Amino acid sequence: MGSSRTDNTTLKYKIKSQKGATLIFAIAASLLLLIVLGGIYYFATKFFKTSEDIKVYSSSRDAAAGAVNYAVVQIIQNKLNLGNLGQCTGSGSQPDITLKYKLSNDPNLYTVTVKVCFIGYQVNPGYDIAGVAYSTQKAGGKGEVYSIVAKATGPLNTVTKIEASYVR
Repeated sequence: MGSSRTDNTTLKYKIKSQKGATLIFAIAASLLLLIVLGGIYYFATKFFKTSEDIKVYSSSRDAAAGAVNYAVVQIIQNKLNLGNLGQCTGSGSQPDITLKYKLSNDPNLYTVTVKVCFIGYQVNPGYDIAGVAYSTQKAGGKGEVYSIVAKATGPLNTVTKIEASYVR
């Protein structure tokens, strides 16, 4: 039994001429996997149309509503510099938000212009209204009230206007 152990050494079964075969196979397999995942991502974004820069809406009203939602996201993420009470986009260094859109049955490109104004602070329940435009500031921007007006220009220069308010 001891002689059979000495005959089965690991050196006997090594392949000396293919030292880098495993490395090359691993690189080729990872490259193939990367190509397959990239193709799946490309077709998924094209199929669900999530990678489009210009959104397609069924009407100008839907485009204006989408622009209002976009403005709310900008407010939540603190991307609008409206620090002073009464300040609006379109004045100073903060331009109005302009978005482009298409209609589902029309190949032309249209625009939505959004104006956001910081108009005041929400009053806490049970407190008197004091000052101009409810001027008590709260920590973290809680209770800030914004006015959002979206104007979508559509076919034949029709204008759809949506006015909304948002309380942070």
